[in-house]
Amino acid sequence: MDLEKRMNQLESKMRQMELELNELRQARRREGQPAPEQPGQAPQPGGHPAQAGAPAAGPMPHRPAPPQSVPGFQAPPGQGMYGGQTPPPHGRQGYPPSYGQGMPGYPPPGAPGQGYQGQMPPVQPQYQTAERPYPQGMNPYAYPPQHANIPREPKPPKDWEHLIARVWLPRVFIVVLLLGVLWGFTAAVKAGYLTEPVRCLLGVAVSAAMYWLGERQIRSKREALGQVLLGGSIGILILSVFAAHQLYDLIPSGIAFALYVLSIALCVFTALRRRSQALIIIATVAGYLIPFLVHSAQPNAWVFGGYEAAFSLAMIAVSLKFDFRAAYFVAVGVLHLPLLIGYAAGDFGESRHVFIGAVFVQHAALLAYALFGPGRRKLDETLSLFPGFGIMALWIYALYPISEGAVHWRPLMLLVWALIYTLSAWGKYMKEQRSPVLVSIATAAWFLWALDLLNESYSPSAAVVIGTAGIILGFRLNTVMQQITAAIVFAYGAAGTLFLVIDRVFSAESLSWLILLAAFAILAYVLRRMPERIFSSRLPDLCMWIDALLAIIFLTELTNVLTDGLAKDLRHLILSAVWAVYAIAVIVGGLALQRQMVRFAGIGLLFLTLIKVIIADLPDVSVAVRAILFIGLGAIGIVVSRLMYKRKNAPAQAAPEDTAVEP
Repeated sequence: MDLEKRMNQLESKMRQMELELNELRQARRREGQPAPEQPGQAPQPGGHPAQAGAPAAGPMPHRPAPPQSVPGFQAPPGQGMYGGQTPPPHGRQGYPPSYGQGMPGYPPPGAPGQGYQGQMPPVQPQYQTAERPYPQGMNPYAYPPQHANIPREPKPPKDWEHLIARVWLPRVFIVVLLLGVLWGFTAAVKAGYLTEPVRCLLGVAVSAAMYWLGERQIRSKREALGQVLLGGSIGILILSVFAAHQLYDLIPSGIAFALYVLSIALCVFTALRRRSQALIIIATVAGYLIPFLVHSAQPNAWVFGGYEAAFSLAMIAVSLKFDFRAAYFVAVGVLHLPLLIGYAAGDFGESRHVFIGAVFVQHAALLAYALFGPGRRKLDETLSLFPGFGIMALWIYALYPISEGAVHWRPLMLLVWALIYTLSAWGKYMKEQRSPVLVSIATAAWFLWALDLLNESYSPSAAVVIGTAGIILGFRLNTVMQQITAAIVFAYGAAGTLFLVIDRVFSAESLSWLILLAAFAILAYVLRRMPERIFSSRLPDLCMWIDALLAIIFLTELTNVLTDGLAKDLRHLILSAVWAVYAIAVIVGGLALQRQMVRFAGIGLLFLTLIKVIIADLPDVSVAVRAILFIGLGAIGIVVSRLMYKRKNAPAQAAPEDTAVEP
């Protein structure tokens, strides 16, 4: 359709230009001026040029001019997009002489086989390429450019020889070499050839030799082999210090700790010098294990926790500065493993605040970097902050159980972190910066705090309130992460409410049900007024349908509580009456609000009441109660039908657009 419209526009413009050209010719003829020779026009047959004052061709009829860029069509000289240009060379057959005879506006044909006026018609233009631009006068939008169909270069095959022989072979056989050295060392010790100091010095010498060989291999462009040798040299150096300290008691704990730190510093220096992330990871893991390699008669929790926290912050800073992504996650995540082993192995029950303090310090550093650091690693912040907060919450729950008569540190810590993340997200929002991870963690922190502070009767309602507010906030901020987090919190609260059994009308269970019903109604109201519908335009209707079904369950439980002491027949009768009244109320509300979906919901509830009476009530009630039930339902159905007739006969009114009560 667009092509036809474009062609019609071009044909209309061509007809208008032809009319203007004919008017100019007529004006020139009336003034008696000689007609100038058109560019590219040859003399008439016989060699006589056009005489002055010769009558010009009459106006062309209003008919579409053939498109000159279509292959097979050749425009007359002096017209079309070749007007004003040198005609193409001779030697090609033109149009037959009969073409154009008697057609006003076209010159007479030339000799047979010579085209117009003895000239060859112009050669048709080719499509535009990098070497041939569009000719002057040609519409560049009439035909799309043709690009060369350049095939993609095939993916080079994987060089398995390089991968196995140069990458994995040295990594595997360096372990074999270390095992052989260890066994040879053991054999020499058993034979009595090596004393204890000589063994340690020999290990240091082997480490130095491997370090020199590794540097030489890297300078020879054998990166993989060189890095393996460098990593192995650091490992042998640490093992030599461990043997001198733990096995032979040649050096005290302080000197051993200093030598361990120097070994890790040498590994970090080498890794940064060679830009090797693998060596950084080795240094990180080895550095976390240093406290376990130092013998201490009385372990100090402050020294242990302080070293682990400081080393973690140092390696995180190095990884961020030199953009070692894998090393960053290792530095963040591995901290919890030595802390867990140290707390479980040592008698640190009275020093639990030291361990939780180390976790808090690391998480606070990650949060500070997310707030004040460069914003180029948002994904890393998300992958480190959210799991980090979850692990920190596990530490809080494990180290600080709720006990009677003691300070409740656990809800206090959760409250502090909830406030910190809320203020952080608010600060980002005031700076007009997106911070979905901060908002999501704040929502999770408030949920954990409410869950820890309230009992099982009130915690579902608190989760529903927090989840509803979080979902609305996620829609306002347009963050999927916040929507998912709040939806999980809301689902927990809704599931907990469904499993609550109402035993009294005025109780925490009834309050939870009322809050859940109000939450679905609020969500439907907010979703209906969103400028852009989220996920689906039927989501508000789905929320109201769920709300209507939950209302039936809530009314059923309340009715059963109120009629607990009555006879069985009377309880069935009252419950069916409540269902019928609820259906009538929904239908009347749909009539008042002029909502067809609401009226359908009421009619559906009325049929549901009838099914309930047939299946659940008839087998257990007397004949008199059956009669009352069927008479009542029949009368209600007739009244509802009458209301529908009355509405149909009434003048139709447009439903207000802002009415937002749909099931």
